[in-house]
Amino acid sequence: MNSAGAGWAKAGHVLWDGLLRLQRLIMLAAIVFTTTAIMIEVVMRYIFSSSIIGVQELAAYSALWLYFSGAAYGTYTRVHITAELTHLIFRSPRQMMALKFLTNLISFGLLAYIVPWGWRYLEWGLTRHEQSSSTFLGSTYDIVFFQSAIFYGIVLMAFYFFVETLQCLRALLSGDDTRTDLLTDRPEADTWI
Repeated sequence: MNSAGAGWAKAGHVLWDGLLRLQRLIMLAAIVFTTTAIMIEVVMRYIFSSSIIGVQELAAYSALWLYFSGAAYGTYTRVHITAELTHLIFRSPRQMMALKFLTNLISFGLLAYIVPWGWRYLEWGLTRHEQSSSTFLGSTYDIVFFQSAIFYGIVLMAFYFFVETLQCLRALLSGDDTRTDLLTDRPEADTWI
């Protein structure tokens, strides 16, 4: 590989790792914010017999970022929910790789079909300038920030399924039956963030 190719490869690794770190930070922030908001609401309601208007709404909206970031990250790590019994029927690594390729291709196809819907929903939110009904933080806030979580998650899931589809196809075409790493969960990074 020449120096230009090595530079592009290094830039790709930096972007890939940066994207994963960003996802982890978004999930961490959403977990902390959602949990704190719910805890505040519980304390206010059951100890002080009061409520802070808007906390529940913000918790629900931040949970959107948590759910969709988690779904994308689960797609990357290959720990997303699956209901498969194919390992009972198909035994050879080549058959398992072919099946993995097919399931990734179908998943990517379905997500690619949904991406325009997510974009239209985000676009609709941008044109409507819909505001929250609560003034928890002193003023209303744009709902589109939370609507964008849906598009963000769908695009990332489609991207990860696309990459994995290409990896499986490459392994199938090269006859590399030793790529069993594509059939198992990805090892977690050394540090989560």
